[in-house]
Amino acid sequence: MINIVGLNKTKLNGFTKTEEFRNFEFAPISELREQSHIHNPRAQDDDILLFLVYDNQQLAGYLGILPDDVFIKTGERIHFGWLSTLFVSEKHRGKQIAQQLLYAAEKSYNQNLLITEFTPSAERLYRKIGLFEDLTSKNAVRYYYKSNLAELLPSKRSFFDKNKDWLKRFDRLINFFIPYRSKGIDNLYKITTSIDTNLSDFINHQHKNPIARNAEDFQWMLHYPWISTEKEQPDYLFSSYSKDYKMFWVSVYEHQKIVSAMLCSVRNGHLKVLYYFGNIEKVSGILPKVIRKYKIKMMTIYDDHLNMVISKNTTPKPIYKRPLKRNYLIHKAFKEKLGKDFNFNFTDGDGDFSFT
Repeated sequence: MINIVGLNKTKLNGFTKTEEFRNFEFAPISELREQSHIHNPRAQDDDILLFLVYDNQQLAGYLGILPDDVFIKTGERIHFGWLSTLFVSEKHRGKQIAQQLLYAAEKSYNQNLLITEFTPSAERLYRKIGLFEDLTSKNAVRYYYKSNLAELLPSKRSFFDKNKDWLKRFDRLINFFIPYRSKGIDNLYKITTSIDTNLSDFINHQHKNPIARNAEDFQWMLHYPWISTEKEQPDYLFSSYSKDYKMFWVSVYEHQKIVSAMLCSVRNGHLKVLYYFGNIEKVSGILPKVIRKYKIKMMTIYDDHLNMVISKNTTPKPIYKRPLKRNYLIHKAFKEKLGKDFNFNFTDGDGDFSFT
């Protein structure tokens, strides 16, 4: 018998500490994600944050949802959920459990659902059930500043995974001869892991996309990450640990006033510019200093405007770059609610991208 249980803030709080959780064959959520979901300022008390599905009282799978809000032209706030994690155990496949999880999410969020960063197998499922349709994809550029074969090749073939230590040695050797080729602008800048009054005021007065994140949202992201640098969540199939991970703000000053700011994350030498505000030339111009400071190997940006400015200014200078694409799926009924003229101008950090 299939039974689906939904956990809201109250039920999720402390769930990873329970005996039930410890007895699961696999973990449906990590400790850090549990706390992050509970403290999400956009999560309402009755929002289901995690769906668990049981097959004859055995945990068979789960679906995680990240609640969010979008604002339409009238100023009306529409609540929705990003599908974040979807998993069904091999022991229980073939029973349409994943479909049932999606139908439960559809009902819980009144059909207001968005998806991005999905695997090919998940995409096949989303398309098969016929609830979702495509939104405009976002193009990205991945810039390489150092050799990073130990991170890139193992995911391609098992041969490289078995020889990862040799790849690391090769990276270290060749990177000794690859300099960072741009110094950037000379503006004063400050790196912080919290938001003070000046930065908060600056952010809240900037033009934003329909998600319209504010200082409270960004404080939550900084204080409740999903990635631990101390331990990995046992038996959890999604990202939970990294040897090197940090999230921080870079504020650029002119005449003692903030003229631009960006929220960045660095994971194992991979820099992401999650959000930026203000003077885009200053954002582009300060990136070389961030790249040097954190010894960045590669940087990924899903923003056409910023990529154009970086290309125009030829700074920072990569040794190689390649194009990427991020796809989005939206529930058909949700898209209809938002209207034909709605501008889906998502930024790099929207969805769960900021946390991974």
